[in-house]
Amino acid sequence: MRETCAPSRPFTVRTCPLHRDATIRAIGLDERHRFRMLELGLREGSVIRVIQRSNFSGRVVAKGAERIALDGQTAASITVTLNDSTNEQ
Repeated sequence: MRETCAPSRPFTVRTCPLHRDATIRAIGLDERHRFRMLELGLREGSVIRVIQRSNFSGRVVAKGAERIALDGQTAASITVTLNDSTNEQ
């Protein structure tokens, strides 16, 4: 039987569409910056939502009730996949 739903293509936080839930798949930063992301609660498997674009390709992401501003370079280093949105009407 063939799969009817294609898997989500990978995005970065920088290229992710606004207001869609996405799961972090990889964080391509050096150890020091990766540790900072972990302190902020951004780790592989975390569900986030890009809620705002800012100057110089920066993004504001929501993780639960938290709002985290990321610069463009950091946003481009975090790979995400969009979550299934079949429950949207």
